[in-house]
Amino acid sequence: MSISRTRSAQHKVYIPTSARENQYLLAKFVITDEMLATFSTAENNDQPYQHFYQSLAKIFFKINDDLDIENGQFVANDKFTRVRFSPEKLTAQTDQQIIFLYNSHYHNSQNSYFYGNKRAKKINLVFLANGSEIRHDAAKFHKKVKQAVALFSQQIGLKGQDIRICDHQHLTYDLFAKDKGVEGTQAHKFRSMKNRYRSDDLVLPDNTDALTYAIVDIPLNRRIRKLATVDETSSEPYSPLYNLIADAFISAAKKHNLNNAAIIANGLIPIVRRSDDEVVVANGELQMLGYNPKHTSVGYTCKWSADKLVDAVQLIFVASEQHSTHHGYGKFLNQIEHALHSLAELLDYIASKEEMLVRFHQHIGFYIKET
Repeated sequence: MSISRTRSAQHKVYIPTSARENQYLLAKFVITDEMLATFSTAENNDQPYQHFYQSLAKIFFKINDDLDIENGQFVANDKFTRVRFSPEKLTAQTDQQIIFLYNSHYHNSQNSYFYGNKRAKKINLVFLANGSEIRHDAAKFHKKVKQAVALFSQQIGLKGQDIRICDHQHLTYDLFAKDKGVEGTQAHKFRSMKNRYRSDDLVLPDNTDALTYAIVDIPLNRRIRKLATVDETSSEPYSPLYNLIADAFISAAKKHNLNNAAIIANGLIPIVRRSDDEVVVANGELQMLGYNPKHTSVGYTCKWSADKLVDAVQLIFVASEQHSTHHGYGKFLNQIEHALHSLAELLDYIASKEEMLVRFHQHIGFYIKET
């Protein structure tokens, strides 16, 4: 094999055919007094914002119907939106989160989520992609969503107001799917979304920011728990277990030159976002992690509660700008997979029985101002 072909092969990742794809877009804008005055009525003193939300949702759903967007959700409760693949359709809410679980092949819906007696800070228009070729059709869906947002902005009068559009895509798979009998793979180079979209005649705005990362779930089954001695009389009984896993994780990450990483074992949901400065903040149910892709070697963040046994430890690997080649992020994900295999060896993983779920994220976001 020639040197050029060998180098090209290094940038390909072979993902099991059982991998699951998701794409969703969010359009976010602030609720203003002018907007409320235009659409509100004083009919219901107990639910003063009910008519306002219902009016905007009606416009939103009508536009979606006209553009054949089957899965639109109107969210005005200031909760953090998360989307995951699920064989069963379910929308779950906590105090801080709204989680849409669905199968893009079969599930679609139009629903509103708000409290008629509360004024939200922002409205989130959520667009969930449907179909069997999510990544292949991502640019097409993005174009359609931008069209929907433009029509919505015109109809409710969002002149001069900033709208934040975020395009989230992730692919989920078990690192050891082959060991469990899953046959076949699909090759990916994981080109940047900017380059993928450009090849489909979609040019993103100059102010677009991007973030690429992976989150890996390691369930703490009985076998793994027994790798360390737990002293139930201690105030921090699980410290030896978490230290053991963290040491193995950092060792594997360093071995494969992954220098922006974190381990979370405190029961909080890790939320990874782009930030000018590195941010590690616990916010209720959420563990916020801010990364700047320009920084190539932030180091390793370890957040766990030594007095609490969690169901799973979560590992985060964040790409810096140096991981983006003209091929894409394939080499970066290969590095992650190599590190995870090293970690699995250190933890004596039983690949045929135990799961290590990898979720590879690519996000972009930008502001548009309606004129």
